[in-house]
Amino acid sequence: MKRTISAIAAATLALTLAACSNDDVNASDATSEGMLAADLSGITKDDKIAAMVPEAIAADGKLVVGTNIFFAPAEFYAPDGVTPLGYDIDMGNAIGKVFGLDVEFQQAEFAAIIPGIGTRYEIGIANFTINADRQDVVDMIKYLQAGSSWAVPAGNPNGFDQTQPCGKVVGVQTGTYQEEVLADMNEGQCKDDPIQIQSLSEQSAVTLRVASGQVDAMYTDSPVADYAISLNEGKIERIGEVEDSASYGIVTPKDSAELTAAIQAALQKLMDDGQLKAIFDTWGISEGVADQAVLNPAS
Repeated sequence: MKRTISAIAAATLALTLAACSNDDVNASDATSEGMLAADLSGITKDDKIAAMVPEAIAADGKLVVGTNIFFAPAEFYAPDGVTPLGYDIDMGNAIGKVFGLDVEFQQAEFAAIIPGIGTRYEIGIANFTINADRQDVVDMIKYLQAGSSWAVPAGNPNGFDQTQPCGKVVGVQTGTYQEEVLADMNEGQCKDDPIQIQSLSEQSAVTLRVASGQVDAMYTDSPVADYAISLNEGKIERIGEVEDSASYGIVTPKDSAELTAAIQAALQKLMDDGQLKAIFDTWGISEGVADQAVLNPAS
C-alpha cells in the first residue's frame, strides 16, 4: 500500500527539516494561517465521553501527550520552529476537542515516551507500531495500518539491494520498529557482515543523510518515506515494495482503564463521524485509516 503526500504539504512545509526542538509545546495554534493542519472546527465536546475522563485530568483542563516531533508527516515542527504539525498532532487535538480539554504536546526522545506514560505523559501519540513487547507495558489503541519502506539516494549510486542489506550503511530513527528489524538482521542473515546501522534520534536527520548520500539507504514507515521523497524531490527515491504492514496505535497506561476507555471512545467517535479520515486526507493519506478503535489488537 503506497501512501503519497500532497504537493501542497510539500510546498508549504519544506523548511521543517531544519526546525528546532521545544520541550513543552501547546498546539492550540496549529491551524494558524499558512500552516497546514486539518480543519477541526466541526468537532465539539461530547459530554458523555468527556465524563469518562479521569477526574484528575479533567480538573487540570488539559491532556498531556508525549510525542517525538521529528517524524513527518506524523508529527513535526512548522517552519516557525515552534508549532507542531502532522496527522498525529491533528488527531491528538481532535481527541482533546471531544473531551473539551486543551492538549499539550511534550517533545521527547522517541524511546523515552513509553517509559514516561502514566507519569510524565498521560498518553503517547508518536506513530507507535503496535507490537507484543509494547503491549506488555502499555495499552495501545489502533488508528492506522501502514508498513515499512526502504529509500535510497536518487539513482541508487551505491547499488543498494534491500534484499541484501548486509555490510551496507543504513540510517534509522532510534527506538523504532525498523531499528529492531535491522538489529535482528545483524543477528541473523547479516551476522558475518553486519549492517552498519546509523541510529539517529530524529527522522529528519536520517532523511538528510540519505538526501546527501551519507548513507546507502534508510528504513522507515512507508508514509514517512513517501513524505521525505516529496520534500526532497530528485534527491531520494524508494526501493522495493512496502513491507511488514502493521497497526499503529495511541499509547495509554495499563493501570488506567478509565483513561484508556475514554481515549478509545473518543477515537471511535472520530472514526464514526468521518473526522479521522478527514484528518488523514489532509495529509494525502487515503489508505489504511482504521474504522474501529481496537484495543490491543494482535500484532
